[in-house]
Amino acid sequence: MEDWHWQLGIWGGATTAWVLGLALLILWLLELRSIRGESNAVRRFTLGALGGMSILAVYAVALQITLVREAFEEVAGGTVLLIDNSRSMTLAGSSGERSDAVRALIRKWQEDDRVEPLVYRFGSDTRGGIWNDLADTYDPTDDETNIREGISAVLEKGAEQELGSVIVITDGADPSFRADTLSLDSSAPAIHSVVIGGDDRLDDQAIVSLRADSTAYVGVPAVIRADVRAVGELRVQELNVQLWHEKRLIQEQLVPLDAEGNASVAFEVTPKRPGRTLYRLTIPVHADDEVPQNNERAALLRVGRDRVRVLLVAGRPSWDVRFLRDFIKRDGSVDLISFFILRAPSDLTAAPTDELALIPFPTDELFREHLGSFDVVIFQNFDFAPYEIQVYLPRIRDYVKRGGSFLMIGGDHSFSLGGYAGTPIEEVLPVKLSAAGSVVTGSYRPQPNRQLIRHPIVALGPDPSLTRRTWQALPPLHGANAIAGVKEGAQVLLEHPRARLPGGGRRPILVVGEADRGRVAAMTTDASWRWRFASDDATVGSDEYELFWDRLVRWLTRDPLLEPARISTDRDRYGIGAPVIVSGLLRDERYRPIANKRVSLRLEPAEDEATGVVSAQTDREGQVRATLPGPNAAGAHEVKVALDGEEIAAEVFLVEESGDELANLEVTSSELEAVAEQTGGRVFLSVDDVPPLSELAATTRKASGLISKQPLLNPLFLFFTVVILAATWVVRRRWGRR
Repeated sequence: MEDWHWQLGIWGGATTAWVLGLALLILWLLELRSIRGESNAVRRFTLGALGGMSILAVYAVALQITLVREAFEEVAGGTVLLIDNSRSMTLAGSSGERSDAVRALIRKWQEDDRVEPLVYRFGSDTRGGIWNDLADTYDPTDDETNIREGISAVLEKGAEQELGSVIVITDGADPSFRADTLSLDSSAPAIHSVVIGGDDRLDDQAIVSLRADSTAYVGVPAVIRADVRAVGELRVQELNVQLWHEKRLIQEQLVPLDAEGNASVAFEVTPKRPGRTLYRLTIPVHADDEVPQNNERAALLRVGRDRVRVLLVAGRPSWDVRFLRDFIKRDGSVDLISFFILRAPSDLTAAPTDELALIPFPTDELFREHLGSFDVVIFQNFDFAPYEIQVYLPRIRDYVKRGGSFLMIGGDHSFSLGGYAGTPIEEVLPVKLSAAGSVVTGSYRPQPNRQLIRHPIVALGPDPSLTRRTWQALPPLHGANAIAGVKEGAQVLLEHPRARLPGGGRRPILVVGEADRGRVAAMTTDASWRWRFASDDATVGSDEYELFWDRLVRWLTRDPLLEPARISTDRDRYGIGAPVIVSGLLRDERYRPIANKRVSLRLEPAEDEATGVVSAQTDREGQVRATLPGPNAAGAHEVKVALDGEEIAAEVFLVEESGDELANLEVTSSELEAVAEQTGGRVFLSVDDVPPLSELAATTRKASGLISKQPLLNPLFLFFTVVILAATWVVRRRWGRR
């Protein structure tokens, strides 16, 4: 019950009270001054006292002082049972498995039917449960423990339920939990905690955390770091930590532990080939290790090349060659190898070859020894015949089909004019060539294909309308190679506004496509360098030139950010059985959103054909989100998204036996004790010490309304005030005062 507090009923509140009080005080002082001439001291005292009492009584009535008190009544408060549903509750201690202890405690409490609590389970999230069958259905599987979120969710949901007590059952394996992060005030219910395993000593060696960059590069050292720990009887001076690559032990370190049994370790690895590669850190399992699952963690590295390697072969110097070469050289992520063909083997010279400044074109070294090391090969206005490399054209074709990238740029020595019709190079080009080459003359502004205007190579604006205006504002080009047609499956991104193919379609300026596992592009003009300049009627130029070529090179090298469909998982690594949340942006090959479509998501390797596939619906922007049941096997896994049975996107993630949930299992009850102390709760470190549920239930106060009193306005005080005023008037009249 709260104390009384007073309020002023006078208009204007405290301000008016001060002004009125000051005025009445001045009036009383004037009264005292007027009676100083009275010779009789008794009369002076009586007149002064009666005047002061009269003024004070009138002032008290005018203030309308009111005493207010809020009344409460004690009622039975609700009881909430908040149970830890994380995987660490399945571990065994000296008294058996933790989840078995929870089930036994629940059955014991259910024998007392005086309390039927609300039930919530917490772990990855907080959700409701059913009290009657709780002991039979309790099966902790969540991959994380989040005590703060669990308690906060219960307090928020129970804000209007007049909770009396919250009972938290947990092993306390949440190193991030801090009592001061909870919003607890005086109205919070009593929060009790039953710490399962709180009286058990843990003997464990573990890899607590692992950190590694998800992307590494061939030939460049990468560092894998980890924090390790040993507790209980297994705390030693040095801990043996091993690094495995696939099934081979490659490094091993004896790591000294500090006084708390903690240490950090770092391994340096140098990937030898691109692709995904799996590394494992392990601590050899001791016979007395109670949690062997946390003795191994894994790192999945996506290995690429340190820099994109581009081979640029130009038939002769030109403005187009100069501008493209300068642009690629300025990109720090690109390693450019470029050749200008200034001397052919047939050129007659009077001096020996080793005395010439112009060396012969190193055909054998480039196309036999090092071709596979390049990510993109560019032929820019280059005819192969004078340099005797026709024998290497099949190697270039095979390089592309195995996953390489090839770009041909136009000119008077390119495409059909360069003699490529009927060669292995034509097999991989996205365009068809005629035996007799020709050119399209005149100036023009290429137009983006309306069906492919969202393709990242030509999307120079955030929306199709701005992209069209940007292309129209670019400086015009001059000339283009004439081709016979476009191959099936290829995409025409830029078209000539007027010139037509023999079949009637617009002549292509830029065509992209795929050849088996490789990507190819054909740029039929050698005048794109003009985009670097702004003319009188152009407001764009240089930036668009660099954006265009940057996107084209990145698309050829399969930059993930330019893929039409891509997905990602909410985490890089999961524990056994943890749900996998997948989200992504899905677009078709024309980069149009796959809107309002049903897609399937599948985990591989699949454990169960029936349950390994989840269906989801995309929204109007092509966004998709779904939750898949987690794999029960450790290792690298892949989630794939398919539309009408055709795979359109994939992502890789790791599953570990331990994961973060089982990495640090030391019970820390100090924060739970702080919560209990703040709310009037209790903490039990042993199940045997837990009292009946009815004893932990608590009452709560319910407001029953306000009680107010105005003691100075009751009839007795008003009568007293009238008597004082009347006595003062009578005395002043009898003693001759007005």
